[in-house]
Amino acid sequence: GRVPDARPDYQFNGSLKMKMTDLRRRVEKFVKTYPTPLAAGLTVLLIIAGVWHAASRPNQRVIATMDNLAQLTENIRRNYKNRPDYWGLSTENVIQKQIAPTGMLRNGRLTSPVAAEISVGGDENGSMVMPGMRSFYIALKNLSKKDCVDSAVYPLSEKIKLGLLSVTIKNGGEETVFQWGGENALPVSKEKAAKICRKKSIILWNFE
Repeated sequence: GRVPDARPDYQFNGSLKMKMTDLRRRVEKFVKTYPTPLAAGLTVLLIIAGVWHAASRPNQRVIATMDNLAQLTENIRRNYKNRPDYWGLSTENVIQKQIAPTGMLRNGRLTSPVAAEISVGGDENGSMVMPGMRSFYIALKNLSKKDCVDSAVYPLSEKIKLGLLSVTIKNGGEETVFQWGGENALPVSKEKAAKICRKKSIILWNFE
């Protein structure tokens, strides 16, 4: 039967707006009570801090995409838990067997708010996983630089992260693989992601 969809947390934007509104009211009250240069300076600092905080968080499209990616990973593992490997898994297989959350399906293809195309399988093209292969890839393609950075550094749950083998960021013919330990260690840092990500980037998560 149909597996449950991921439910994106749409409370983030709302809660941030409420906090910013409350902050603005407090500042206005402070300025009216203490109309001094100090109050004016404090106002500017608080506004800058609020804008920086909002800009530093992933946008709602990335949150929804990563929630769906986590749900897809769980669904795949559940469907293959009694098998020795992921033989037969592919993008086509995920769609036909209704393994993907409905939020990822559009016109018979896998997609998301941040990626024009998603593929699942033995490589970034969604080819069928061959016998004996005990891991699979999920790829987000054609990402903007910001969406690439936010998606690469997005904190996965412990349950999902437990089976994460690597994260690969690709730009044309260049690719950087992040694994547990080593020079490019997981989790991906925002500093490194910002240096690697470009327009039309691809991110591959390799799960077991």
